Amino acid sequence: MGFSEIAIPIGSEALSPYDHVPYGCQKVRVGLGHNPTTGPVADLARNLYFTRRVAEEMMLQPGMDPKVRRYAHDTAAYAHDLEFFARQLGLALKMPTGVDPPYLPLDMMSLPDPAVVALL
Repeated sequence: MGFSEIAIPIGSEALSPYDHVPYGCQKVRVGLGHNPTTGPVADLARNLYFTRRVAEEMMLQPGMDPKVRRYAHDTAAYAHDLEFFARQLGLALKMPTGVDPPYLPLDMMSLPDPAVVALL
């Protein structure tokens, strides 16, 4: 009995010239469609929300320098306006929103795999 050569594929090269296997379910791709716009909008809304919250907390700190308090007030007002714009942009893009406060727009691509959530 002789030894035969075994090919081990290395890397991410496709082993088949076909895009999908011709048997099985008709819907080959059942994942969520990727929209490259929704991720940055969700990140922007979340970051502006946290910026506004931090600036509001700085405004209310006792013993804060009046100059810093004034800049924190300006930052909070500016972040509030931009956060409102980001939320409206999320609604215009028909993005889902969170069910818990602060009700921010969500990027569906950043959610965990449904199979993992089912195990929890």
